[in-house]
Amino acid sequence: MKIKHLIAAGVASLVMTTAASAQSLGVGAGRQGSQNYAASAALGKFLSEDLGLDVRVQSYGGSGQTLPLIDSGRLDLAIVPGPDMMSAALGQVPFEGRAMENLRVLANLGPSFYGFMVAKDSDMTMVSDARGRTVTYGFAAQPSLALQADAILAAGGLTIDDVKQDNVPSVPNGVDDLISGTADVAYFAIQGGKAREADAAIGIKWLKLEDTPENEAAMQKVVPLTYIDTVEPGAAPGIDEPMSMMAYDYMLVAGAHVDDAVIQRIVEAVAANPDKVQAMSNAFAAFSTEKMQPKVEDLVVHPGAAAFYEQSQD
Repeated sequence: MKIKHLIAAGVASLVMTTAASAQSLGVGAGRQGSQNYAASAALGKFLSEDLGLDVRVQSYGGSGQTLPLIDSGRLDLAIVPGPDMMSAALGQVPFEGRAMENLRVLANLGPSFYGFMVAKDSDMTMVSDARGRTVTYGFAAQPSLALQADAILAAGGLTIDDVKQDNVPSVPNGVDDLISGTADVAYFAIQGGKAREADAAIGIKWLKLEDTPENEAAMQKVVPLTYIDTVEPGAAPGIDEPMSMMAYDYMLVAGAHVDDAVIQRIVEAVAANPDKVQAMSNAFAAFSTEKMQPKVEDLVVHPGAAAFYEQSQD
């Protein structure tokens, strides 16, 4: 993709932006303390400072709440996991029976890793070791995350019936239960603020997966668009050695109602500022303008974003 040819023009258009042309945009974010909230707040700051947009970042339980609001036009933008976007757009679990036809994808922002957190002194090292242990689950405010926990279990040769469930409203609540000793294993994003809190409180480590085609296929059967990849030492609290863990790409998404010109400006700004995108979250450290164009067959690209990508091919 020849994105660099458009960056100069994109920057020029941003310089011409004035306060009079500012747009009001609502950005849906995860719960405070989550990786998603931090990234969404950074996105809002970027759009406000670099584009002069009037941005409101609002905290919700997760994509189970933000995506329906975007689909109905009550929110405008969000950073969401690729699997959640796919499920919502197609009306699949946990959004079964309500395909959200007004969701549009703008850009890939890079891979994010998720896994099972345990106390550092735990005798568990592999996901398969969680058999018979108490694992955080349910996540009523974040329904898609229970499926992701199921996917990790599947890649470890387990199902939810092989563990004891600690049903909690959200993943941060689950980390609280790990810290208090109510749970043995907590599902969480490795870069989330709560992971650092837990590491400071009790010391943590993460359970590994065995990286095989069979395990990845078992994971993808539960949650499409996930994959197994290696996290390098020092990438997050509790990562002291190379670890195979579940990953998926985060996507920047918008509603079909958002003006095409506004979306094109946003995508131009993202392409022109990869360093700022990478700084929004450690999860976006691998963001690349060469890989930002969405190419998932079942997802609709917003016309404003499509216009930018088409021009970048010239």
